[in-house]
Amino acid sequence: VEGKPPDLQIVLSSRSDPNLPVARWRAHGQLSEVRAADLRLSHVEAASFLHSADVDLASEDVVRLTERTEGWAAGLSLASILLREEQDPHAFVLDFAGDSRHLLEYVSDDVLASVGEQMRFFLLRASVLDELSGAACDAVLETHGSAAMLAEIERANLFLVPVDRHGERYRFHQMFCDV
Repeated sequence: VEGKPPDLQIVLSSRSDPNLPVARWRAHGQLSEVRAADLRLSHVEAASFLHSADVDLASEDVVRLTERTEGWAAGLSLASILLREEQDPHAFVLDFAGDSRHLLEYVSDDVLASVGEQMRFFLLRASVLDELSGAACDAVLETHGSAAMLAEIERANLFLVPVDRHGERYRFHQMFCDV
């Protein structure tokens, strides 16, 4: 990568941050990133997506579902599959949460299966907290090293949303926390 010709562009796609010098590339303007926040669908994009999936909802239901999924495309996709079978789409949207069987299967099979037992245990225990920080997790979970674990979870892109600019306080994605 370092010795590549100047006109060569490399595209790398990954769920987690790669073990590469991305900070240096970012600082030198050699890196363009598309992060989870950039991939969140707006209400308008969600409405278009749902319509293309043959799901027509009232605009207030689209807004509610988009807010519930926080614009997460996979969550909206799973909801659209279930909505096609629903007799009362409005009631479904009001009740849609992370306890949906399809959502549980996706998170279990595609996300949690790829992480180690120690991280899964930490995620489960920390999910009761509205806001996470190293100190808060250490205190509530009666452990130590939570700041490092949170940084690892963030690098793995496991539904951890920063709530400050310093990377010290987080919250879980609403749907992930429900799961």
